[in-house]
Amino acid sequence: MGLINKLLTFINSLFWHIYNGSPKSSQKLINKRFSICVECDSYDSINKQCLQCGCNINQEKILLNKLAWADQKCPLNKW
Repeated sequence: MGLINKLLTFINSLFWHIYNGSPKSSQKLINKRFSICVECDSYDSINKQCLQCGCNINQEKILLNKLAWADQKCPLNKW
């Protein structure tokens, strides 16, 4: 996924996340999503990111972690 596409995907996700009131995931939900992602064929373990949406995959409860946004979903509908 190119940098432009990655940026556009992030901006779109961020827009909807803010629009929905910025709901946060619990650490338990982040951990569950993380375990699904790291087992997926679309997970790039070297760069620690999803090859479908370009998002970084980690277990931190931070702003730039899609797994920490309760209103987001996996582009492959795995979570």
